[in-house]
Amino acid sequence: MSAIAPLHTVVRRSGFLSGVFVLVLGTLCMLAVGDLEIGNATEMGPGYVPRALAWFLVLSGIGMTLAGIVQESPPAPPIVWRPVLMISLSVLAFGALVDAFGIVASVVVSTVIASLASHISRRRETPLLCLVLAALAALAFVKGLGLAIPIWPR
Repeated sequence: MSAIAPLHTVVRRSGFLSGVFVLVLGTLCMLAVGDLEIGNATEMGPGYVPRALAWFLVLSGIGMTLAGIVQESPPAPPIVWRPVLMISLSVLAFGALVDAFGIVASVVVSTVIASLASHISRRRETPLLCLVLAALAALAFVKGLGLAIPIWPR
């Protein structure tokens, strides 16, 4: 185990940055759980499992951050923005379209946008992927789980 490095070196390490990300994610999850009732182990409330998972993320983030401080790790690579933006846009498009256009159209649009995240995605296979994912989503969420999501546009 090496000695603690200077601060400007530590904050560039991928292990440290990963730990901070998981810690922030866990904290946001903890805030999202809010004041949902926890209950107890025999009578779990709606906040029991989400809060437990949020605590797991927070504790994991603390451990990863501390390990990133004391352990040598390579510097974090630069952020490639195209995948981040396309995947985020894909999720936002799905959420914006699903009520008005149904799950099938929303999954197709979302999949096409997500396929633009990588320059190596296969353009000929994307339509087949859209069809399979749309069919599976409609079967699993609407038919299987009975969620009140329209399958087709209203």
